[in-house]
Amino acid sequence: MQSNSTSHRAQGHDAHHDFVPGWYAICSSRELGAARPLAVERFGERWVLFRRSDGISAFVDRCPHRGVALSGGIVRNDRIICPFHGFEYDGDGACVLIPAQGEGGHIPKTLVARTAPAREAHDFVFLWWGPVPESLPEIDWFDEELADCFGPYEFFRDTEVGLSRNIENQLDFTHLPFVHRTSIGRFVESPQMEVGVQVDGARIRAFRLSHPDFFVELRMPNLWINKIGDRSYVVLAFSPLDAQRTRLYVRYYHGRVRLPIVRDVIGWAFCQANRWILGQDIRVIETHRAKISPPRDGTEVLVPSDAPIIAYRKMRDG
Repeated sequence: MQSNSTSHRAQGHDAHHDFVPGWYAICSSRELGAARPLAVERFGERWVLFRRSDGISAFVDRCPHRGVALSGGIVRNDRIICPFHGFEYDGDGACVLIPAQGEGGHIPKTLVARTAPAREAHDFVFLWWGPVPESLPEIDWFDEELADCFGPYEFFRDTEVGLSRNIENQLDFTHLPFVHRTSIGRFVESPQMEVGVQVDGARIRAFRLSHPDFFVELRMPNLWINKIGDRSYVVLAFSPLDAQRTRLYVRYYHGRVRLPIVRDVIGWAFCQANRWILGQDIRVIETHRAKISPPRDGTEVLVPSDAPIIAYRKMRDG
């Protein structure tokens, strides 16, 4: 599959996008049915996802024959079939049948759909963006934190700013008493606070020094977790629609109550609260004039409490 994979420019900060190579959670597993292909826009490209008996495939949503959308076709016998002329492509993107030429008919070697590695894990579909290494790493998930938790209780919301603006907002503690003054900001004792940050490989953990047990942690390139209580977590996946628009998948997990109906009511209630809180964020971050956060070049004057954002920009820009 790697030989056909899409190659993207992704070294350091790029004025046109802020994507770094890695596994991106791009949609919820619930969006991809068992029998029909799913069209999604991610990274400024249109993709088609479909299930095989042994996994998931992701193609650029364009038939290499005449350029129509493969997502308008059907999936049969682990193949996606173009709706225009019935050309059939296997899970690696190779054309294996041209109906007009019959079984065994000649198929040009160049008749190959553009693909990227895809995996399904943790109720997400993940797509690898960037140059494909010889050996793909494992997906860095929150196994320890979410052990014995119920969920996900989930919704999504689109924002009109890029990946980095959304990530940095969720690493920022000092906006809480201002942006969220009518919600979670009411529980912040004072706008004056010291913010700690720990960097471990591709992970950035941030916390208020006065409350170190309640943290946020980014796992590059696009997963985030917030511990909000004992066995109570919010998880975000920042899924880039294109360089300047992002879809946020917001999940709640908890292990507080085990009774099925009660635990689901709690999950639903926290989802409604998170919709409100996220809406407060979006109203502010969508006013950024630059939809992608700049490199560390003095364009924005950062201060000590921005330590998590500084750590993120260092990691993003390489």
